Amino acid sequence: EISLEADEVLVQTVAAEGLATVDSKLLTVAIDTEITDALREEGLAREIVRRIQDFRKQADFDIADRIKLVYQATPALQSAVMTHRDYIMEETLTLEMEEGDPTKSAFSGTALFEGEEATLGLEVTK
Repeated sequence: EISLEADEVLVQTVAAEGLATVDSKLLTVAIDTEITDALREEGLAREIVRRIQDFRKQADFDIADRIKLVYQATPALQSAVMTHRDYIMEETLTLEMEEGDPTKSAFSGTALFEGEEATLGLEVTK
């Protein structure tokens, strides 16, 4: 029989590769920190939504205005836009979205997203 006292034992959390851990006396939480291509695209789509909302504000659009969105973007951003098209349109009250020349829109602006560039054109539509 082996007997150990509390001061003779050291319990230590060692995180597996790709996991971040935080622990307390009662609980250990581990989070997967790997950024997959799908997660990266989702993040880009959320950033695009944020920028469109910023541009709506700069253009002084009413909060309820429906818009048409015209964009030019790098291939990585085009992929994110196409994959998350419905989400982007719903979150920004966009009725029409197309690739084209955004500078012909009532308001346009260029933004960087993790090194990827897009020019977005917005105008109020019915």
